[in-house]
This record gives sequence, C-alpha cells and structure tokens, in this order.
Amino acid sequence: MRGDILAYAIACILIFEYNNFFQPKTLSLLHGTGLSMLGIAVSIFVAFRNTQAINRWWEGRVLWGAITNEARHWRDSLQALLGPEAELEGSGLAQAKQRLLELQVLQVWLLNFELRNYWRSDARDAVDGLCHGLKVPASITLQDSMKLRASGIGELHRNHAISEWGRDALLRCTETMTNALGGIQRIRNTPLPPAYDVFIRLICWLFGLAVYLDFLASGNPLSGMLVFLGFLTAERLGSYVEGPFDNDGSSFCLPMDWICINISRDLLGQGHPLSQLPSSSDPSRWS
Repeated sequence: MRGDILAYAIACILIFEYNNFFQPKTLSLLHGTGLSMLGIAVSIFVAFRNTQAINRWWEGRVLWGAITNEARHWRDSLQALLGPEAELEGSGLAQAKQRLLELQVLQVWLLNFELRNYWRSDARDAVDGLCHGLKVPASITLQDSMKLRASGIGELHRNHAISEWGRDALLRCTETMTNALGGIQRIRNTPLPPAYDVFIRLICWLFGLAVYLDFLASGNPLSGMLVFLGFLTAERLGSYVEGPFDNDGSSFCLPMDWICINISRDLLGQGHPLSQLPSSSDPSRWS
C-alpha cells in the first residue's frame, strides 16, 4: 500500500494546509444525507467485494487441500493394490509404483509453477532432476504429466498387475485431482472484472476525501484521517486477497510451496530433494 498511503498523506496534508482555499463547507452535496448515502453505498460495495475475495481465497485453499488428500490416497491405493516396497524388490512393479508416485509429485509442482507463472530456482532444479529420473523433458506440461499417469495405470492393468476394479479405483483417485485442478484454474482465470475493482477504488477515495473534509470543517481532522485510512485499507485488503495464486508472492497468497513440499515428503520420503527445500523469510520463495 506504499503508493496509496503516499497519495493519502499528500492529499490530507494539502487539504489541511490549504483548507481556507478548499472551503469544505461549500461541498453541501457530501454533507448530511448525501454523505450518509454515499457511506452506505461504499460499505455495501466494499463488503461485497471483500466477501467474494475471501471466498475465492478459501475455495483455493480447500481445493489445494483436496489435492493433498488425493496425493495421500494415491499413495495408499498403490500400496494396497501392488503391495509394500519390500515385497516388490527386484520386480518391475517396484519401478512402476515409484514412477507413479513421482508423477503425482511432479504434477503438484507443475501446478504450482503454472499458477504463479514463475518458480523458485532451487525448486526448479529439483523438479528438473525429477524429470530426468522419469526420463521426461524438463519442459513437460501439467496435462502431459497427467496423460503419463493415466498411461501408467493402463500399463499396470495390461500387465495384470491390477484388476479391473483396481484400475477403476486408481482412475477415481485421479478424478479428484482433475476436479480440483479445474476449480483452481477457474479461480485463476476468472478474476473479478477490472472495471468493478476500479469503481470500488474510486468510490472509496471519493468517500474518504468527503469524510475528511467534513471532519476538517468540524475541527476534528485526525478522526477524518483515520476513517479515510480505514476505508482505503479495507478496499486494498480485498484486492490483495482476491488473487490467492498471484505471482507477487505476497503473504496474502496461498502457501503453495509449503503444500507441495509436504506432498513430496508424504509420497517420496524426507530424503528427496523436493522434500528438503529450505525455508526463507522471503514470501516469494516460501509462504
């Protein structure tokens, strides 16, 4: 809010210093009933936008939670259908199981990169190493990785490693990921209309200035400044929360790095490079 606070401070200081020239009492349309009606309108618009923004943020978090649960269910389903690693040593099923687990981890990191349109350099290096182990290009897309996982399920069935029922169980598990992915991409690709954002921002500034002028005319400028700042802050908070996957890496974004690292630990163990990424005080690297 640095730019907003700077503009707010300049406006308040100029109006205070030159209030004799501005003559706030002449703004009769923004006194009394007019000011009250404008305040009601601003409150309704800000409350509606902030409610929608919080709903978008929370839905995004719920969908990432569904992806986390799906990843654990994927691991447990493979364990139940193919058996533990100790029983699969030396067989082709051990490699097939590990490949499917790694593809699941690859998908969540690719989704992370796709949503923010940038990546941590250390996470990108670890994902490139994962791609190298899977023998897939580092430029692989999320959709391509999902196709590879579906092919892996089909191969297990063709090799009689799993039954028809087992194949259906694994496909139902992947359906959860597909549904969550669709919801997340809808949130990212369908923000609130920019014109609506601009309108709410302008009306908040108009009301804030009107309130400040009114309090200044009554000899209480400090109260007017606080009310003005309160409405500006409320409007900006809604704008920031509205984008849970924004690539600015602000503290309002969802902790997608943390979620992806937890999934990596659950599926590939604590020793995998993607499970050992360091934390950082920079929220663009770690949320």
